[in-house]
Amino acid sequence: MPFEWLDRKPAPTNGPQLRTNVATAELAHRAALLYRLGFSQKAATERLVARVAWEFDPPSKADHHRRPDALSDQAIAKIVADTYARKPG
Repeated sequence: MPFEWLDRKPAPTNGPQLRTNVATAELAHRAALLYRLGFSQKAATERLVARVAWEFDPPSKADHHRRPDALSDQAIAKIVADTYARKPG
């Protein structure tokens, strides 16, 4: 008896980009929440940088768990700055 759920599909070629897009969107949402809670831009940046560093600790040699450049400290600071510039309410 065949089981369809046992058949594996190849991984999508744009998987890393999709994961990065989701991560940056989540960071923007968290930055907006921190803005609404009254955090300063500096405090929000430090908090989100620490969160991403924790998520990718320890640094891995495996491609699927390597911290992408789009989640560097500078990129996170830009996401927070852009979010704070919008003044989400």
